[in-house]
Amino acid sequence: MMKRYSLLLIGFALLFQGFSVPTADAKEQKVKLHIEKMTCGSCPLTIRLRTLQLKGVKSSEVSFKNASATVTYDDSVQNPKAIADAISNLGYPTTILKPQK
Repeated sequence: MMKRYSLLLIGFALLFQGFSVPTADAKEQKVKLHIEKMTCGSCPLTIRLRTLQLKGVKSSEVSFKNASATVTYDDSVQNPKAIADAISNLGYPTTILKPQK
């Protein structure tokens, strides 16, 4: 019974991880990033999971084929440089291609 309860709590924690309460000044923004040194199919998953851990990040789409990512974030909480730095710190040099609206 305790094991099932623990799994339920972990499931809820994962479900709500990354959600933030929007503020009146919050604007959802997108940034496109160029990512180097992705060598296999699991690299995009690693990058996606890391970006989704960042506060204010709403979604993350990573393409191995295009060596890029598009990240949607709350600009009152997060910024493109911090997102790029988080990916670079994983060992994938990242540059900002263009912030999008």
